[in-house]
Amino acid sequence: MSFLKILAFGGDSLLVWNDILQPVSIHLPIDSTLQEALDFMQESKLMRLLIGNEQQGIVGYIDRSSLLKQIQASGNLQEQVEFQKDIVKVPVDSPITFYHNISVVLGVDQSGNIAGYTSARDARDRLGQYKLEQLNHIFNSSGIGIITTDSHFEVSFMNETAEQILGLPKSVLLYRNYKTLLTIDKDLDEVLSGKQLLSVESSINFKRTSGNFSPLYEHGKIIGIVHIFSRRERLGEAVNELEFVRNITDDLQAIYSSENEQIVVVNHAGKIVRIAGTFLQEFWQVEHPEQLIESDVYQLEKAGIFYPNIADLCMTQKKKLSLIQESKSGRMVWSVATPVFHGDKLEKVVILSRDITGIHMLRSDLEVTPASDASELTTKQVNHKKLVYRSQIMESLVDELKHIAKVDSTVLLVGESGVGKEVFAQAIHEFSQRKNEPFIRVNCGALPESLIESELFGYEKGAFTGADQKGKPGMFEMAHKGSIFLDEVTELPYNMQVKLLRVLQEKEIMRVGGTRTFPVDVRIIVATNQNMKELVKNQKFREDLYYRLYVVPIEIPPLRKRIADIIPLAIHFLKEFNRMYGLEKSINRDALHMLEGYSWPGNVRELQNVIERLVVKTRADSIGTKDVIPNLFKEEPIVRENKAVVLDIMPLKEAVEEVENQLISLALKKYGTAARVAKILGVSPATVSRRMQRRLQ
Repeated sequence: MSFLKILAFGGDSLLVWNDILQPVSIHLPIDSTLQEALDFMQESKLMRLLIGNEQQGIVGYIDRSSLLKQIQASGNLQEQVEFQKDIVKVPVDSPITFYHNISVVLGVDQSGNIAGYTSARDARDRLGQYKLEQLNHIFNSSGIGIITTDSHFEVSFMNETAEQILGLPKSVLLYRNYKTLLTIDKDLDEVLSGKQLLSVESSINFKRTSGNFSPLYEHGKIIGIVHIFSRRERLGEAVNELEFVRNITDDLQAIYSSENEQIVVVNHAGKIVRIAGTFLQEFWQVEHPEQLIESDVYQLEKAGIFYPNIADLCMTQKKKLSLIQESKSGRMVWSVATPVFHGDKLEKVVILSRDITGIHMLRSDLEVTPASDASELTTKQVNHKKLVYRSQIMESLVDELKHIAKVDSTVLLVGESGVGKEVFAQAIHEFSQRKNEPFIRVNCGALPESLIESELFGYEKGAFTGADQKGKPGMFEMAHKGSIFLDEVTELPYNMQVKLLRVLQEKEIMRVGGTRTFPVDVRIIVATNQNMKELVKNQKFREDLYYRLYVVPIEIPPLRKRIADIIPLAIHFLKEFNRMYGLEKSINRDALHMLEGYSWPGNVRELQNVIERLVVKTRADSIGTKDVIPNLFKEEPIVRENKAVVLDIMPLKEAVEEVENQLISLALKKYGTAARVAKILGVSPATVSRRMQRRLQ
């Protein structure tokens, strides 16, 4: 039986039978009479009846036209009905296919039951409608306008995009003479004679367009014209964009070639689709990059060409990763993999790699000194402590700080320990009208509980034993006209929270041992790394004070969520410690990338401490990856007679992970490469790589 397969242009799959089937609610018994068939059809108001029984199932059908012909030919309504058998059964989930000499299609589910039916004519009509809807959707989505006319140039159709481009509704243009409305230097009569006009500029309603005029045919005869067009400005933008993309691609290729860096693009299926920049021939052990195109990275890893598979790790974790890869030939590359998404779907992974096998030989070319890099960084700063950043998230946050600083509302800074809340508080002060007045810092967690009140609010002479005979102003008095920053405000004792609430409400303080109040004009900025709502819920923090402080909350993101700031901060701290210790240390780019790939649980404070440690401990003038690794993987395993010593109780799973981490850390320091570590520990290189990557998270 011959058939023609029809494809529907919607989505990623074909239109299947189940999309258009009608349910089989009733069917006519095989031995029914013409009278019964006529009554049945009139009651159900169906144009077609299926015929069958429980033993044979559906065996045929009769439609209204053939039933009337039988009644007219017989004249006896009690005769048995004759049915047609040009039917076919198809799986409901199969693509729509048209069969020769078949009028009715029965859809069969996986259990073999009839799930529905349709006629070939209805199927063709539904497909035609579907394709027309899809085609119109495609044209509208692509920004293409369509207008058709009859042979007298009267507009007969226009799509939604045409209305948008021309700024005119259908009601204005339909049935009007398109030729008289257009401003064009071509003769449209030529189109009616069969000529096609390409890339023609025209205008209507002061809207300039560019497009094609083509004859509109019906049964081989020209019945009008069709104008397919888009905005002229959009066409120019597209041409310029293509030229820009071509130029920037050439520039990037030249840049990465000059930097000895290789770019590998891997699609979502793990296939290498593009290699650019400097080809690392010795790493891949092939002569030309073209030999790797369409190669499967999983097969390359299995063959031992390289490990670990950074593309697979990047696709699995769906985030930027940095790690060292080793090849079968013993070459080592520092690779940075970045996932590229289209919407929520991961489309590809871009891997930037540099050969670091002879890093000591390349140091003079790779090192980055604070002086040379500072001019290239986007840094911002205020007086005293600098606010250094380059990320977009920080750019937005600083803009918000500048806006908030204009008013005196209480600000609550929330963030993990070490994110730099004090620096942000100082920035708010420096951006405000109070910048020339005092900025007082108070660490509420560092004040002894017995001295908190006197430190914050001051005391009168003789207020307590050992008190200064002249008395002493408190922090709030010292901050008068300026700003006060209360760090770790949640550490204040419960009874002291009442006094802070009074300052917020009444704008006045009373010294310890005093009887009179002092008005204070001060901008209050507080900070915490705890969940204040939970503290309120557990009655460890006053609810009324919480709402007084929760006026303008600002959440400071951890360093791991603003990766672009890691390198600028590292170079800033390097410069600071060089000046502090009278040194001229530099740091190479691979070391910077390694810092960028670390998760920094201690945030900016941890980064600052690591840079100081590297400056002090590194004996060479340049800090490299061999210096960074021991400082990022610094935990030493507790070992006694070649056995781990357990000093405390912990869950068994955590204990196993801790021992694994310690062993890998120790082995990395001693043997340097993942290959040697894997061999010593008796595991695969892939296992070592996964454990290393888990530690970086």
